Amino acid sequence: MIGTRTPVFYGWYIAAGGGALSLIAFGIASLGLGVLIEPMQQELGWSIAAISLGFSLRSFEQGLLAPISGVLVDRLGPRKMILAGVLLLAGGLLLFSQARNLPVYYAASIIAALGQSLCMGVPINATIMNWFQRKRARALGIVAAGRGGGYFIVPLFALLVTAAGWREALVIVALLIFAVGMAFALIARDRPEQYGMVPDGEDAARAGDSAAPASSLVGVSVSDALRGRAFYLLTLSTGFTAGQSIAWTVHQVPHMTNTGFSLPEAGLVVAVYGGVQVAMRPAVGWLADLVGRHQLYIASFLLQGVGLVFFAQLSTDRLWLLPLYYLTYATGHAIWVILFITAVADHFGPRRFGTLQGLTSTLTMPFGMLGPFLAGLAFDEFGSYELIFTIYAPLTALSAVFVILAGRPRGDFG
Repeated sequence: MIGTRTPVFYGWYIAAGGGALSLIAFGIASLGLGVLIEPMQQELGWSIAAISLGFSLRSFEQGLLAPISGVLVDRLGPRKMILAGVLLLAGGLLLFSQARNLPVYYAASIIAALGQSLCMGVPINATIMNWFQRKRARALGIVAAGRGGGYFIVPLFALLVTAAGWREALVIVALLIFAVGMAFALIARDRPEQYGMVPDGEDAARAGDSAAPASSLVGVSVSDALRGRAFYLLTLSTGFTAGQSIAWTVHQVPHMTNTGFSLPEAGLVVAVYGGVQVAMRPAVGWLADLVGRHQLYIASFLLQGVGLVFFAQLSTDRLWLLPLYYLTYATGHAIWVILFITAVADHFGPRRFGTLQGLTSTLTMPFGMLGPFLAGLAFDEFGSYELIFTIYAPLTALSAVFVILAGRPRGDFG
């Protein structure tokens, strides 16, 4: 299939494989592990704080590892990192299933977090950046749709835990992640030029002078990127939005149950949101490539800001706000989760994408830690999330200003 002419450009197979791995790994290792808190507490007698520390260690470690992961991706290639990451993630979950004391549990959490850092996020995104240029957002939309589908994995994982037990469930999903991850690693390839192709599947004769550098190999150096203001402005925009996004992820269900929704009703709102994301992310990826990624990226912050106001006011007495919330926040969120990644390659090129995205992840880590913490403090103080989500709304919209000040991306990078 590789190196031969086929009706479908090989990069699309890579995008589909990345979406499948993201569906399983993100659904289990990021969204689904919260299902285990109650059965672990009941069996092992650990405090909720002690169990939660394992999740905090994962988040902290992933933020610290992001630059290292990015450098390794740029030096060794994404495929090797994906192979190593899948083995570590599956191994960490298997060790997790056997944990009977806190040191083993924390060690398993760290190993799984290391594996997730190496096989998801930067490696998959770097592969997509290498294989696509004009169609980056479309390809990344497929991967992002897989992550959105992870919302549907959570109730299935909960059923598995109930039916088989939490230890047995972890063994099953570890083997599933291993199988899907190995399949993706087998089809993943670092760069199209290695197989006589060019990004987007363009015919080499139409791609320009064969002596010109291949577009997946161009880009500014890390030092040049760090000397300009664009990198820091883009990082600020990502930080402000990531902080509210993580706070929203953690506190959306408590906010709804606090405003009159039952737990199943709140779960239904979240499930519908996940369905909207799965349908919308490929569509907005296609639209971004068509109308311009830069303009749509700016719009994503404004849509999320307006949507947060609707969400802050949402209650069972104001259900008419729900479609407005889906229309604004869900749309802005779908655009943002794709384009905050492509923005790095569009501004600085794909050559050092892994390193630069890794640095961005580390620099925005404090925002991600503060966002949900401040939301929790606000609820403890006022007994409501309405004020904090209302405050987060203009801060999210402010990110649009940072992107505008960063300037338009270079045309030869995206």
